[in-house]
Amino acid sequence: MKQLQSSLSPALIAVAAAGSGILACLVAIVAFDYRLAALGRADLASAREVGLVYFVPCLSAAVVGAALAVRRPRHPVGWLFLALGLSFVAAGVIDSYAAYGAVARPGALPGAALAAVVGDATFVPWLALLGLIMLLTPSGHLTARPWRLAAWATGLSAIVSFACIMLRPYQGDYAHLGIIRNPLALPLLAGPVATANLVALLVLQSGVLAGAVSLVVRYRAARGAARRQLRWLGWAAVPVACLLVGAFAASLLNNQVVVALLTGGFVGIIPITAALAIERYHLYDVERLVSRGVSWTLLSAILAGCYAGVVIVVGKLPGQFGGAGQLPAILATLATVSLLGPARRLLQDGLDRRFNRRRFDAVATIRRYLREPSPSATVEGGLRDALGDETLAVAYWIDERARWVGADGSPASPDAAAIVLRRHDQPVCAITCDPRRAERGLAEAVAGEARTELENARLRAAITLQLVEVRASRARIAAAQLAERHKLERNLHDGAQQRLLATALQLRAAEVSRSPERALEAIAAAVGQLQLAIRDLRDLANGLLPALLSDGGLAAALDDLVSRTPVPIRLRATDRRYPAPIEETAWFIACEAVANAVKHAAPRSVAISAEHAGDRLRLVIEDDGVGGAVPTGGGLRGLADRAEAVGGHLTVAERPGRGTIITAELPCAS
Repeated sequence: MKQLQSSLSPALIAVAAAGSGILACLVAIVAFDYRLAALGRADLASAREVGLVYFVPCLSAAVVGAALAVRRPRHPVGWLFLALGLSFVAAGVIDSYAAYGAVARPGALPGAALAAVVGDATFVPWLALLGLIMLLTPSGHLTARPWRLAAWATGLSAIVSFACIMLRPYQGDYAHLGIIRNPLALPLLAGPVATANLVALLVLQSGVLAGAVSLVVRYRAARGAARRQLRWLGWAAVPVACLLVGAFAASLLNNQVVVALLTGGFVGIIPITAALAIERYHLYDVERLVSRGVSWTLLSAILAGCYAGVVIVVGKLPGQFGGAGQLPAILATLATVSLLGPARRLLQDGLDRRFNRRRFDAVATIRRYLREPSPSATVEGGLRDALGDETLAVAYWIDERARWVGADGSPASPDAAAIVLRRHDQPVCAITCDPRRAERGLAEAVAGEARTELENARLRAAITLQLVEVRASRARIAAAQLAERHKLERNLHDGAQQRLLATALQLRAAEVSRSPERALEAIAAAVGQLQLAIRDLRDLANGLLPALLSDGGLAAALDDLVSRTPVPIRLRATDRRYPAPIEETAWFIACEAVANAVKHAAPRSVAISAEHAGDRLRLVIEDDGVGGAVPTGGGLRGLADRAEAVGGHLTVAERPGRGTIITAELPCAS
């Protein structure tokens, strides 16, 4: 229970309490009216009056206030609407209490006379709340000094008027009976109290009229969306003023029926027009909550009716299908479950069309895209059209690469506020949109409709990423091969080629001189140069592919690498033979990794491990140097390309200050 309470917002708890209070008041009114009818005093019952005159303003004020208070708890108008609805039913309870305890059965209930006096003053809070609502709509704060003065005057005059009514002799509906006495009355001050009450009422009603005038003034001064928001309430200000003046005149003439009708009219106009503004112009941005609440309420009623209907009908069938067995409950449950999905969709679509038009239009747009996709359109474009946000971007999570990419395989970086769709606790995509153009709840609803298409788009993005990587890898391999050819050309030109050219020139010079001694010297020098050229060519050939690799395998080639490296190397290598491409790739990776470590990391030692792991050759080169390896650099990226070219992969683990670990896993199946 404590965990449930902690998960509920204070606003939701307050609204639930207010709703419970309204329901309790309605129950109390019905109970009092039932007791009055049992006493033969049905003429004192107030349920009919409340139902006919005040039910609509009470319901509209309570619903609009509850929706606004939950959605935007910092906006004062929601709480004022809720207080207005609660004040209606509270007045009904007070009147019923007074009718039963002070008129039908005098002395049966404590404080019944005082309740009658309070009931005579309950119209004062209605007027004050109504005036404040009009002054504070739609921004929730008073922007101009005249309206701030009007708000203060409205509040203070309401307090003074309420106090005067509580201190004057009782003048309510039952005053002609002469059986109710105000225990708080001050007979000696009856004249000043009556005067103060009249002045306070005039100021209070002037404050309500000021609220109506403020709506008209602000409507005329507003532009764009603000003008559309105030249009309904601005138009309602005129009849509110007329009805208010008429109710005041009727009260002076003591015509209570007309007073009740006019009061219910002008008090009910504002909540109703606010609801219309919510539907058409999103005045308080609570249409989504209203839509959801009404949807679930109607759905619950339909399902309950379906369940009860099936139970009743099946239970009355004769024979084995009827009776009091479990069959009616089972059939009712099946029927209710079958009706749940279609009924919810139909109700939600119909209510969204009226109360949450933005969501309805957005969902309809994305559904139209999913139903009739264009070959040139993308799901990202469909989301942009549905939400009206051209800046919307979708990033897809590629689990194999552990990174976000766009639909074209390019790297992506969704921000922290992005909407992340998941499947089995794994990210599918992240949708980044402008919250000023599409609120988060609306974006989540549209993304939920397109979930399946977004999952398909993620698979396409993964394939596109692989194609991009393959193309980039091929380009790097081609560039590396060209660089190797240029390097080989330079080595041949600067080494063996120069020696052979020099030897040829020496022999040509000996031939021209025709001196046997010089010829012998040239031949001896030529033999030496040829031996050096052969050694250069052998070294060059070993640099491309050592003979030990093909003769003795990977272990022998790595052992030769250890003997030629100036840094101590610990070698642990399997004697198992592998396909030639795998051995050549492993040897090249080991040579390049060791050369990079010796050249850039200044290690004290290097460790090489080449072991058989399942169906793979696992090659690990670890050094204890200064680190600083860049996995995306040309050298390491080239090693990764070599590994990927034979179906393997290479990873680089950087340990700042403690060296680098390069791991290559190569498939070793023949």
